[in-house]
Amino acid sequence: MDTNDRCLRVGVIGLNMGQAHAETYKKLPNAELVAVCDKDKGWMEHCQAKWEVPNGFDDYNEMVKMDSLDAVSIALPTFLHLPVALAALKSGKHVLMEKPMAMNVAECEEMTAAAKDAGKTLMISLNQRFDPDVQFLKRYITEGHLGEIYFARTLWRRPLGGLPSPAIDRVTGKYAGRNWFNEAAKGGGALRDLGAHVIDVALWLMGHPELKAAHGHAYNKFLPEHLAGTGQVGDADDHSVGFAQFANGASLQIECSFGQHIDHDELITEVFGTKGGALRWSGKPPKIYSQTGGAYSTTEPRLQEKRSYAQQEFVESILEGREPLVTPAHGIAATKIMDAIYKG
Repeated sequence: MDTNDRCLRVGVIGLNMGQAHAETYKKLPNAELVAVCDKDKGWMEHCQAKWEVPNGFDDYNEMVKMDSLDAVSIALPTFLHLPVALAALKSGKHVLMEKPMAMNVAECEEMTAAAKDAGKTLMISLNQRFDPDVQFLKRYITEGHLGEIYFARTLWRRPLGGLPSPAIDRVTGKYAGRNWFNEAAKGGGALRDLGAHVIDVALWLMGHPELKAAHGHAYNKFLPEHLAGTGQVGDADDHSVGFAQFANGASLQIECSFGQHIDHDELITEVFGTKGGALRWSGKPPKIYSQTGGAYSTTEPRLQEKRSYAQQEFVESILEGREPLVTPAHGIAATKIMDAIYKG
């Protein structure tokens, strides 16, 4: 790839979740969206026309063979992550992989080895890392203001009524391929879909301590009734809880759900240290809890961090020849905890 023009030629595979990838690439001055791919040819052609993309495919094997393509975003159901990543990497393409990285740690490690063999960047699209509140908290904790981090709690819970629909309406017709979110064999479930994000945020804020042990439980309480009469499988977890212990003595509590008996969506990470604590409640200003002498205080800091995007970091890391902020090792770390929770 010639980087003298400081522009990366990118493509997107999977135009359901991949819409956000494509629209972000279109906004970046150092990226050019040159190809899109989706097995639904009508939908692919609609997206290709909407974004004015020169190349469209309904077979990813053909797309990754393009000489005029440097990198791809893979935004497909989890069970397809590994085979499509291997095809792209073996064709000499950098890969931005949607979360979760893969079905399990073994697949993550195979993908990582393939990227190393190909000499290409493999980044995981754990996009909450790039939110201004998370960026602020990372800097604040790294500067030592909370002291030794010994415990964190992270959760993403949704009320009942928001369970994943097996189909959605598109301008090109009804799309019935979304039920994979509810199927364990295809990598669906609340833990992989929501937990991948919150576990990653917590681990990053904690400094990615070495995992000692993890356990938990995955529930399947509401999906069977939700999908009754549709002929669709609903055996994935709709509510999962877990607990991880680290070699440095710290621990992490995890909870996520597609739907439970609560009244509103909650996306929260709390970090506790020997000098203070911090709360991230998505959509609200972060809070810092501290003690000065005998007085305790709660503050809501003014954020200086600007919003950035996983796609932006992916492109810039490649053009600058450096490691991306979210590495394969980070994807593996989150997957180890998820594997342990599923094991029970």
